[in-house]
Amino acid sequence: MLRTILLATGGIIAVAVAWIAFSIWTFSHSIDAEFAALEASAKPNAEVVSEERVAQLPPPVARHLRQAGVVGQKIPTLVHITQTGRMRSAPDAGWMDFQAVETYSTNPPGFVWRADFPSRALPVLFGRDHYIDGDGRITMKLLGTLAVADIGGSTDLNTAALMRFLNEAMWFPAALAGSNLVYTPIDDDTVEVTLADHGLSATARLYFDADGKIVNFSAKRLNLDANSIQTWQTPVGGYETFNGITVASGGQAVWQTPDGPFAYIELKVTSIAQE
Repeated sequence: MLRTILLATGGIIAVAVAWIAFSIWTFSHSIDAEFAALEASAKPNAEVVSEERVAQLPPPVARHLRQAGVVGQKIPTLVHITQTGRMRSAPDAGWMDFQAVETYSTNPPGFVWRADFPSRALPVLFGRDHYIDGDGRITMKLLGTLAVADIGGSTDLNTAALMRFLNEAMWFPAALAGSNLVYTPIDDDTVEVTLADHGLSATARLYFDADGKIVNFSAKRLNLDANSIQTWQTPVGGYETFNGITVASGGQAVWQTPDGPFAYIELKVTSIAQE
């Protein structure tokens, strides 16, 4: 009798493990397909960060492009980055470590971000955030099976995803000279910038130091947990040079909530490749 129970239990465990492994593979494969689709739809970007273009931009942006080392370069078509970091769901919640990979298209604007918690080798929780053809969507699954988040389809979320693209363009700064951006000078160290795409519009403020380094980004954005539009900021620093381009390698994202600031993510960029 005991032998039968042990055999049955072992069989159930084997089936469960096989199902989880299959679910992880299936979900991972679907994310890989999104990366491939983003890259296939990217159009070559012929724009160059020329001296003439830099002279047309507000002084803080021009300083930033010069300190980044992108004057004279083309705006990349695709950008690939890797990250490590940690995230939490509430001010009193524990931090969860993650590893992430992300690919951006600059023409048209788009990205796919895959994050594995705590690591790619042990994806207890993993998923992706994307902005493709005007559509923003977040899907996260526990062991590749149980969806803990699957959100998309709203104009506010689509705009929030476009805002994320605008924010992260600081990691491929040549794109900040693109003709699809509209700048309004605020003062010697601040500009307002707007990016429009697929009938959506994202507007934010960029803050620079005296050397031209971006130090913060602030915008009104959808906070999914609060289901409301709140001020979203991303203070950055730790400037490093990746393949000749100097950008902020570290930072955090902070919601300015009615109860005070809530930093929900801290990350470090570990590699950047452009094509």
